[in-house]
Parts: sequence; C-alpha cells; structure tokens
Amino acid sequence: MGVLIQIAFWMLLSDCLLPRSQPIADFGVEHMKNQVKCPPDSRFYAPRRSVAEACIPTALDCVSRELSGTVKAECADPEDYTTDAIEFLDRLIDEWKERGQAPTDSHECACEGQPEVSYSVFLNKALALIQRINSSR
Repeated sequence: MGVLIQIAFWMLLSDCLLPRSQPIADFGVEHMKNQVKCPPDSRFYAPRRSVAEACIPTALDCVSRELSGTVKAECADPEDYTTDAIEFLDRLIDEWKERGQAPTDSHECACEGQPEVSYSVFLNKALALIQRINSSR
C-alpha cells in the first residue's frame, strides 16, 4: 500500500513540475490581450485572412516584426509576454525554413501590403493565421 501512495505522490508532483508545452494554436494571445496595453491610436500590419500559402512564412515574419518593433516601442508589457510570442514565432518560422519555405520579399507578400489595424484586431488576425497553420498539420 505504501508503494502505491509513493507512486501517486510522484505522479502528482511530476504533473505539477513538468512544463506544459504551449499548443501551436495559442502563442500567448490571451495574456497579451489582457496584459499588454497599447495606445488606442497604435496601428499594426496584420495578416489577411486569405494569405497565400507561399506567403505564410512572410506573414509570420511580419507579425514577429510588428511585435518586436511597434508593440515593443509603443505598448506597455510589464510581464514581457511580447518576447515570448516573438520567440514562439521565430521557432515557427524556422520550421518553415527547414521545409524550404523561407520568408520572401516579394511584393504580394510584403508586410506593408497588409491592412493596418488596432492591437486587438492584430492579435486576432495573428491567432487566426497560427490556427490556420495548425489545422493544416
């Protein structure tokens, strides 16, 4: 009986201590929506819903650059959730590069061709892109 209690204890302890992997469908958006505060007049290039397959790595790179540029410069992020999201996106971009699909500077994929939107819309569009990638895996 004592062995069973020890096993149960270690299972409970390991469940509490093991890091939980973040699903690809969520790069911390809820934390960013709740904790990162941007001025109401801030605008961000957001991926379109109909991003061409060949432009997905570039769209991910655009989101990462918006986070590391505009969000870092204009928004308050006391818990540094933005850095976590950038690292997540960089890993995802690296996965695309390993498959031979790196970001491109073609005109149809350019960040500047994307609509400029508010911070909350930007996060929703970025999440939609991540979810699209997740659903195609």
